[in-house]
Amino acid sequence: MALPSEVLWNRDPHTEAKHAMLAEYLKAWFPIMASSWASTGITYVDAFAGPGEYTDGGWGSPVIALRAATAPGVSGHETELRMVFIEERADRLDHLTGLIERCQLSSHRTKLTTVNARCQESLLPVLEAAGAWGGPMFVNLDGWGVDTPYAIVERVGKNRSSEVLVTVQTQWFTRFASLDDVTAGDLVFGSTDWRAVADLPTESKKSFLVSHYLARLADAGFPHTLTFEMVDEGGHELLLVFGTTSSLGVDKMKNAMWSVDKVNGQRFRDPRDVNQLSFEVVNNNPDLTLLRRQIMDLLDGGERSLAALKDHALLQTVFKKTHVDPAVRQLADEGRVERTSAKSHEGVVVRLAPVALF
Repeated sequence: MALPSEVLWNRDPHTEAKHAMLAEYLKAWFPIMASSWASTGITYVDAFAGPGEYTDGGWGSPVIALRAATAPGVSGHETELRMVFIEERADRLDHLTGLIERCQLSSHRTKLTTVNARCQESLLPVLEAAGAWGGPMFVNLDGWGVDTPYAIVERVGKNRSSEVLVTVQTQWFTRFASLDDVTAGDLVFGSTDWRAVADLPTESKKSFLVSHYLARLADAGFPHTLTFEMVDEGGHELLLVFGTTSSLGVDKMKNAMWSVDKVNGQRFRDPRDVNQLSFEVVNNNPDLTLLRRQIMDLLDGGERSLAALKDHALLQTVFKKTHVDPAVRQLADEGRVERTSAKSHEGVVVRLAPVALF
């Protein structure tokens, strides 16, 4: 997508799907955090805030967040809600602040901070001034390519119970793979280790870069990550990377992701999959082809309990725990795996069937 020059612009299919997912996630995040962190308050950050709406009338992420923050299940808690919006263009920030006032989106519980500046230089001092450190935060880093220095992600990761959602234009990773912009790559990855991509075959470059970025998120303090690509009908790609300290956060984000049913022809895929198998995200009769293959690969290293397969699906794939049961049943019906019977998932053992070894 070309960078828009207008104050408002058309919302592309990727953005619509991404915002539907964000809205669903924040409906869970705000109530959970507001009920548990009254002593410190909580912070939502839009580091590339934009004007708050699109020409088709769709809401931007700051408005989506404010609507979630002022919902009845949140406003009843005695918790300060710090909403931080950073936008480099003054005309877009003016439009956003005017929109917030017209729509009466703030409440006595919300402490609103709007800043006309670049995220790269201003985000950390703005969070300091807002009193955000020490309480949980959700930082939405929805830039126009690869705009987020690793130093920012790392500092947020040192703050307890914080999460980041990083938007990456996939073609920027492709550019790094050709080593055309070493300085930008060093800034994003926070080291020079990523440059090993130059020695890899072309088909492995993107998978390597994504895996390396997830490892850097773990180094920054986000042990749990979720990453997936949205692919529209035109083949345009957008990579989303979510980092959290909580497996519950991964579970809630996956629920939000899988709630986006066929938004304008969106398909999803795991960018670490070298075969680039894409699938529709639908709650009824989901395509489990990739998960089935991942389970078979895992079982090739030895039998696993059903509980272990569910944990693996949650933390290492784009699928939910609830997808494992039907995937294993399908594999068992085909004679590719065997499963024992037990009262608990911990007691159920799944292994490759003898025929699957040949």
